[in-house]
Amino acid sequence: MLVRIFLQLLNMSITSGIVIAFVLVVRIILQKAPKVFSYMLWSVVLFRLICPFSFESIFSLLPAKANPITQDILYIQTPTADTGIGVINHSVNAILPAATPQTSANPLQIWIVIFSYIWLLGVAALLVYSLIALFRLKKELMNATLYGDNIFISSRIDTAFVMGVFCPKIYLPSNLNATERSYILLHEQTHVKRLDHIFKLISFLLLCIHWFNPFVWGAFFLSGKDMEMSCDEAVIKRLGSDVKKDYSASLLTLATGRRIISGTPLAFGEGDTKVRIRNVLNYRKPRFWTLLVAVSAVVFVVIGLATSPRDLPEGFAAVNATILKIDKTNQTITVKGIDTNSPIGDNCIVSWKDANLQTVISKEELIILTIDDFAEGDRVVLFLGEIQESYPTRAKATTIQLEPKETLVTEYPIIDLWNARTKYVGDNAAVGNLIGLLPVPMGIKYDHFELQTSSPPYKVTLVYSVPTQFLSDYSESSAASDTFRANALFLLALIENADEVQVTLTDGSQKIEFTNGRDWADHAVEGEVADYGKSPEKLQELFHYIGSEITDEAATARRF
Repeated sequence: MLVRIFLQLLNMSITSGIVIAFVLVVRIILQKAPKVFSYMLWSVVLFRLICPFSFESIFSLLPAKANPITQDILYIQTPTADTGIGVINHSVNAILPAATPQTSANPLQIWIVIFSYIWLLGVAALLVYSLIALFRLKKELMNATLYGDNIFISSRIDTAFVMGVFCPKIYLPSNLNATERSYILLHEQTHVKRLDHIFKLISFLLLCIHWFNPFVWGAFFLSGKDMEMSCDEAVIKRLGSDVKKDYSASLLTLATGRRIISGTPLAFGEGDTKVRIRNVLNYRKPRFWTLLVAVSAVVFVVIGLATSPRDLPEGFAAVNATILKIDKTNQTITVKGIDTNSPIGDNCIVSWKDANLQTVISKEELIILTIDDFAEGDRVVLFLGEIQESYPTRAKATTIQLEPKETLVTEYPIIDLWNARTKYVGDNAAVGNLIGLLPVPMGIKYDHFELQTSSPPYKVTLVYSVPTQFLSDYSESSAASDTFRANALFLLALIENADEVQVTLTDGSQKIEFTNGRDWADHAVEGEVADYGKSPEKLQELFHYIGSEITDEAATARRF
């Protein structure tokens, strides 16, 4: 549970870092505007740091909605490359660290657990330090004199501050004269009126939670500066520009005050006097157009950063289409969706940048194509990264594949598969290499694999993303599932202690699972399937059991 919370928090912190970077840029643009607008910008950072979800919007400024770190990292023993190109996967996965035979634990998992406990210790340390600082400060204020209502004067402090949450108290140093006291008191009362003491407490608690993120530390202190300067401007606006010099002088009196803000969140005071005085002296009543631009910028940025990009509707992962027209000059193709209620409609212009144009696995590797290899009338499968709902529909493809003539691939890279064989399910690098060499039926996409190594049955689970309209094509006895059964034979032959191979097909909301065990495989080959992993020549013989000769009597399929 702790690790899952930590990973979720890590995702929130990464997203918040992007939001903070945006705010810093806009903050510079709004440098001439009243500081209240800069202060308002930090509200979206607060939202992103505290809220694990957001709303979708076409106005989102964020690059992606998906979490950078998925919970699947808890199950994948070592991250494996999945570029969609088998030969590249094989090369990259070969250099990834393998788990030792004695243990199924992956070093990455161990480090995540360690980091989660370090994070928890950091949170506790900051909270304890803050409470100790608060206790010491309250001890110093025991002899403070009541000045009126919730206002106290003390000779033990050098700066003014607000302390408390539900019943905040204002503490003023005793060395202020009557004029200075009136200015500083009005400043602190403005803080209380605007509930700044509440927002400061929330900000500090979020800082404690996200203490490992340097962007959050920067946001904490910069938002504090904007809060103070906006409060100064509120006082000047209320009293008039004539008091700017006297008000600045009162700030100078507090210039030697200690920065209570850094140690005690429930008692925050003044800081960075030089910048504040410069801002007070330069403050002018903003013009109408300045206010209009500032308000528009803040609203646009807050909406854009508080919301996430819209997810593509289900089924956009892989779309069947027919090529209507090819534009080699602009590197686009016009296609027509051939599925019922296809998300791309009957006229979609598809473009790509650095995308893979490829066929399905043929012989030992994917065949990479160019646009010259496609022709009008070809049936293709599109993996779309972006889609624009217009007419004609426009889309950006990450991968374009020619539709296969056969569902089941009848050749495997025997030598590469045999070289990647392993004795242990826990050898996740070897297992990842094997999976990267296996064919994938057209119209679906390999997602990740999971390993069960803690107790028998030792199992390899392969997870694939399948568009909703294709999911019903896969069943216990369908020919479309023959590829998975053939893959299971090879995995059970090449992973010595594997007991089961499970395939999970999911469209995000529902899933189908196929499980093929060693008993099934032995029955299918009329002997021991492990014997076929003893040499490349024996492995080649597995082809005799691919296709119609593969029986599914021992296989099980479950729909959820």
